[in-house]
Amino acid sequence: MSLGLGRPFGSASSIAASSSSSSAISSSSTLPPTATGPSPHSRDRLFDPNGSKKSGPAPAAATATPKKKLGSLGNLVSKREATVTGQLRARAPAYKEASEIFSVKFSLDDEYVAAGLGDASIAIHSTRTNELLHTLAPPTIDSHLPCTSIAFRPDSASYKNKNVMVAAYASGDIVHWHTTSAQPISHISESTPTSTSTSTSTSSSASLNQPYCITYNPSGSHFATAGSDCCVRVYDGSAVRLATTMSTGTGADTAGHSNRVFVVRFHPEDPHCLVSAGWDNTVQIWDTRKSRSIRSFYGPHICGEALSFHPTNPTQLITGSYRKDHALQLWSFLDGTLLETVPWTHPDNPDPHSTLLYSVTPSTSGRYVVAAGGSMHQVKLFGMGATTAKRPVGMVTNLPGTVYSAAMSHDEKMVAFGGSDQLLWSYDVDLIGLTDFLY
Repeated sequence: MSLGLGRPFGSASSIAASSSSSSAISSSSTLPPTATGPSPHSRDRLFDPNGSKKSGPAPAAATATPKKKLGSLGNLVSKREATVTGQLRARAPAYKEASEIFSVKFSLDDEYVAAGLGDASIAIHSTRTNELLHTLAPPTIDSHLPCTSIAFRPDSASYKNKNVMVAAYASGDIVHWHTTSAQPISHISESTPTSTSTSTSTSSSASLNQPYCITYNPSGSHFATAGSDCCVRVYDGSAVRLATTMSTGTGADTAGHSNRVFVVRFHPEDPHCLVSAGWDNTVQIWDTRKSRSIRSFYGPHICGEALSFHPTNPTQLITGSYRKDHALQLWSFLDGTLLETVPWTHPDNPDPHSTLLYSVTPSTSGRYVVAAGGSMHQVKLFGMGATTAKRPVGMVTNLPGTVYSAAMSHDEKMVAFGGSDQLLWSYDVDLIGLTDFLY
């Protein structure tokens, strides 16, 4: 039986383009692909039980004369020149990675940018020179399955090492890396009945899972994962040991997730609270003391790391949905009320469709949000003033491929992103260059 790997795997189009906040998930559009054929979502990859990629139809005989391919929309798109406007300025030529890029993150000091790739490696670049400094590739992890998510561990007095990053892999592995020495520190597997940490020689119960997202809490004391089995797992960061697995709800108010989960976040102030979202169009609020979801609300259709608490107002959540309309939104964390839909194009535009969002990342101060995705292959930097209109102040358009992940540096001076084109793009943010909003 093949593994149908959903959203963050493969090239670029719809998991459920027809999905919206007002429609429930249907088996024909958003359920994981079956073993009988590929998913309509072009980011999906199919693998055989041994982990190798399905090769598709047999190639033509070697003696056959290949036909000359005519120009197609796909070929034209791949040759387009990216256009940048507004507060963004190109730092350096885009860097061609070895594979598609699924996760992009800046280090805590903004000296490095890391890119998780489709061949299970992680590229570490200098933000000063764009030079590739390290390639992290654990030999025991299946290179046919991507590195799906990465997160830098917050510095803490309880940790001996700094510059530590944790990475999640579709193979079910969780690996901590020391980024400056390019050495692995610990290894956990969520793809076997027992989850074992090689650094601590401890084991804990875990079910089969492909983790699609990973994150730390603000203090760095715990990290969390979520993925294909609809569970949220919270780990003790010091012991590198599973602390709790949450999958169900109260029964009356919420039942937990019913489909794949692509983002999980800790509450910035409440150490016992997390939120998560994914294909089932719900945002779940979890309490680690009860080990379950305590409430939820319906609306966002999340297919990437596109859910965050507002950095300066944790009573609000920012979401980016994979749909053409009402994609970038703000919600009340307290009661799930939709507070605002941020227009992707000018409000008077007769065709106001959004790009299909995979990634939404607020800046440290909450002044900006970086949003990116597929369909129109765009990245937009939105100004998110509390008293002013929320509009794009910088954007990159005509990109050659879908953007799966975008990040903003902690000092809010740089933006980096990557996706199906295998290119790691980096831009400076001109803090004084804006004179008007852009569309």
